[in-house]
Amino acid sequence: MKRIHIWLVAALILWQSAAFGLPTVSILNYKKPGDTDLTPAAVRAIAFLKSQGGGTLRYPAGRFMQGPVEITGSAISIQGAGLGKTVIIRNSQRGYAFYANQKQRVFFRDLTIDCDKSPIEGGIYFGGCTASGADRVLIRNADASTFVVENELFNGGGTKAISDRNVFRHCQATGQKRYHEVGGKSPFIAGGYARNTRFEYCTATDCVGDAYDSDNAPGTVFLHCVARHTKGISPYAGFWSEGEQTDSDHRVTWNHCKAFGFRVGFGVSERAKGTILNGEADNCVNAVKGLHHQYRIVITNFTARNCGKSLEATDTDGALTFSGPVTMTRVKTVNTRSRNSFANYGGGTSTNEETIIGPGCEFDKDVYISYENSGSRRITVNGATFRGGNIRYYNGQLTELLIKNSQFINSGIVGARIKQSRITGGCRFVTTDSTKTAIQLSLDSYNTTVENTTFEGYKKVSNNARLGTGVRQTNRRQPR
Repeated sequence: MKRIHIWLVAALILWQSAAFGLPTVSILNYKKPGDTDLTPAAVRAIAFLKSQGGGTLRYPAGRFMQGPVEITGSAISIQGAGLGKTVIIRNSQRGYAFYANQKQRVFFRDLTIDCDKSPIEGGIYFGGCTASGADRVLIRNADASTFVVENELFNGGGTKAISDRNVFRHCQATGQKRYHEVGGKSPFIAGGYARNTRFEYCTATDCVGDAYDSDNAPGTVFLHCVARHTKGISPYAGFWSEGEQTDSDHRVTWNHCKAFGFRVGFGVSERAKGTILNGEADNCVNAVKGLHHQYRIVITNFTARNCGKSLEATDTDGALTFSGPVTMTRVKTVNTRSRNSFANYGGGTSTNEETIIGPGCEFDKDVYISYENSGSRRITVNGATFRGGNIRYYNGQLTELLIKNSQFINSGIVGARIKQSRITGGCRFVTTDSTKTAIQLSLDSYNTTVENTTFEGYKKVSNNARLGTGVRQTNRRQPR
């Protein structure tokens, strides 16, 4: 329904132009003889469109020098001839190529903006705008900012206004140069109480900074977006969401998004409420990271490939790592370089909210579920598969672990100091190594109970767990 709404907004703008006779003008008609910079022409053209209640300013194919331009009226569109056909070259003046404050229905389409000569900023900025956006716009080499949506007006002295329902579709950011230096922002960012911002089918490539960011921006949606870093591992995040403010309901959804080559593929911190659907992280250190997050992260249909490099020697960090509650369904790790860490990130606090490792989850490295009483006090593993990695817990005197309907293939459980651990509900352990013990506990406190579970090929079920009813051990050694 939201996608339909976006197209209706665009159709409404075209209908308005036809129904109300809003004009379409060419930038060349406002260019004076001898002008090599189109900034004055753009200002004159936009002033005319404002006086007409809106309209379209067309740029033909070609390369044009231009400085910062403010869109001073609502219902104004900037229309190019196509990506790579219309190229606006930013001059050396600081500022955004285009910006609008407190306007409605402002759109940019079918053009390329090269900001290499512009110091600081350089892209497109919407301050306190509604129902505005960009479609098929490529911005190269912006200095510290590329596509920005905020409720704070640009050069407005701190003035703020409602920002709502802004949309970026098929937009690209490449080569952004700086981040958090003299006001740097992410290539794609919704921040400062901007509501219901959507980024659809966008791509960020080899940019400095978190490729996509939502900072206290309720209702932000990223759909089919790609963050790509091809020059080694970027020290930043592909997708990041945060917000310490207590007066907004900051929810962010990443749907069919992919991150390649980042320190963090997807990250959530503070009071952000993150949902990841149908995602992928490849060659990232942390595929997903929940850093001191206060609310549940929900992840469904996610694959982490080739993640975790450089974390092999750490105590707490992992390819998938969370300091608070998470619900995972059909989450898989492939060719993982290090452990995964659920409910145990160092320095976190304890919470009574449950962490759920649910049906269809599959892990090829160790899963740490408790460390120094950090994170969730209750962890449920239901319908997961462990191949070659163990569930491990340590110093979790407050932690309760329930494992059911799960498989351990050449894997097991290794732990100590847990409040209570229970393995039941048709779990199956199978190994090809007949010397192994399936459940190895370093303490003899009998805080682990096993029942209704099958063990195949192990030398021993457990050294210290208490065995209840329904435990079956066979000599079969071939995993299925």
